[in-house]
Amino acid sequence: MRVLAIANQKGGVGKSTLAVHLAYAALEAGLRVLLVDMDKQGSLSLTFTEPSGAEPGLVASALYGEALPEGAQPQKISEKLGIIRADKALLSIDKAENAVMRYPAKALRTFSADYDLCIIDTPPLLGVRLMASLSAADFVVTPVSVGLYELAGVADLMQTIHVIRTQGFNPRLKHLGIVPMKTNTRATEEREALASLRERYGNAILPETLPERAPVRKAIARRVPVWQSTRGEGHQKAGQEWRAACNAILGRMA
Repeated sequence: MRVLAIANQKGGVGKSTLAVHLAYAALEAGLRVLLVDMDKQGSLSLTFTEPSGAEPGLVASALYGEALPEGAQPQKISEKLGIIRADKALLSIDKAENAVMRYPAKALRTFSADYDLCIIDTPPLLGVRLMASLSAADFVVTPVSVGLYELAGVADLMQTIHVIRTQGFNPRLKHLGIVPMKTNTRATEEREALASLRERYGNAILPETLPERAPVRKAIARRVPVWQSTRGEGHQKAGQEWRAACNAILGRMA
């Protein structure tokens, strides 16, 4: 099982939206997918609703114990999709001792035989949960909105990844790259900011760019990928962009 973290130390950049679409793309590729919602806002959990009559399943805060509760399993959404949902107890995790940062990596390995890909939606701030997610991951991808505050968050995350790699937490962690999202290429300021981002980070900026498009928000509200049941040219364009970007990211994990 490969583990992919979606991370940026700035909120509102589209982490959950990217996580959701990567999950749909992976499922369409025939992969068995495990979702882990480490963000107390629970956007990922909200997108994938509980099937009628389903057992509650393992919750994210339980990953921070020395051992998983006996018999605990992710909640099954479908035959090839499981989820470990965010819960209120996550609020206390960032106050825990740093030693618990290593527990989720061990816990998630319990399910390696059952899933091909694990996608972790991380919280938008530095703390135990973000550090633990990066410690558990094989790969990390960074969605970023193009603006002054958002770009500062990228620099912070790059430093955090460096710490994770060099301080013995997870030397194997590979940064797949930065995905510019919610871009408006018609705005001069955003074009300049994107150019500045590419100048600073070079090949770390992925060639796929995901502009701000209304059909994406509507698709999330309907709990479907934006490339499903497209209507009109704008919707079709958004679907093509997102499907290509998600497939490219998944391909880089091969």
